[in-house]
Amino acid sequence: MGFELIETSVENGQYHVDLANPDKPNPINDQLQAELGEIIDEIEADEDAKVLTIASAGKHFAVGADIARMNEWFQEGEWDELITFFGAGQELMSRIAELDVVTIAGINGYALGGGLELGLACDIRIAGESATVGFPEVDLGMIPGWGGTQRLPRVAGESTAKELLVTGRHVDADEAFDLGIIDRVVADDGIGDELAEYRETLAEKPDHILPYLLDAVETGAESPMETGLSYELFCNTFASFDEETSELIAEFADR
Repeated sequence: MGFELIETSVENGQYHVDLANPDKPNPINDQLQAELGEIIDEIEADEDAKVLTIASAGKHFAVGADIARMNEWFQEGEWDELITFFGAGQELMSRIAELDVVTIAGINGYALGGGLELGLACDIRIAGESATVGFPEVDLGMIPGWGGTQRLPRVAGESTAKELLVTGRHVDADEAFDLGIIDRVVADDGIGDELAEYRETLAEKPDHILPYLLDAVETGAESPMETGLSYELFCNTFASFDEETSELIAEFADR
């Protein structure tokens, strides 16, 4: 398949996407939304898919929504186009968040607004030392509309999320790690190797288990403890019924 704004690779259920706008630092426009959507379609149809990593081929991860394009809609009063764009972005982030594969963002340079929302839609976030994240929408008279107001509190806590959202301030990689927005900080030139190591590690895990793990964590995070524990029991029971689990248990017992 041919893309203009992303570069992709697939091997043994390991998917990798580089945001690769040749002219700009990866503003998220309708074309980028569509191209990422095609990759998600492919992953959803691939029974062997296990992991998706998303990074950037340039100096910055993604600077957010395409403000230049949005400005055209504002100036021309094309509100239907604007609302469609908002909805499509939110749907894209939700599709990434709901994938039954592990999703990992490798963030370098700026990940602002929609760029940070893309990172937050992933299960794990690795950042280079140069990374800067934030939600500057407040200074444009807007709020994050692709899940930022919902996912940021879930990883950083409600009060921290409110402070970052109302001030619009930028946060460097170390502070983002301290706040829980980033899971690991590595050297800028080590992001690719780190993501490759994750892909290889996850490719070796039992084929059936990762969706159960993700589903249990996500359901529990949005439910009372009692509900989460009940769902954990459900997932563990059905995971254990798989023939691969029986084989792995037997191998371990023999050792």
